[in-house]
Amino acid sequence: MRSKIANLVAEIKKDAALAEQIGPNTNLIEDVGMDSLDMVDFLLNLESCFDISVDFDNFDFEVLTLVSRLISYIEEQALLQCNEPSSV
Repeated sequence: MRSKIANLVAEIKKDAALAEQIGPNTNLIEDVGMDSLDMVDFLLNLESCFDISVDFDNFDFEVLTLVSRLISYIEEQALLQCNEPSSV
């Protein structure tokens, strides 16, 4: 999962070498320098890549302070959405 996140970040920042530098303790805002437009693009790509839905109105941007926190968030969202009853 970390490598998928790293590749998404590198794609958004248009710096392929960046993927190798991203680890569990990387801060996407301070260490990578993602701005607000990068973040929106990144979160939209996360939704697509990991098949989750991000509630932008209630999203806690602290999740983006560490890649490890982001991984936990993605896992939680995937579980929540997997357990939601389907509307058939």
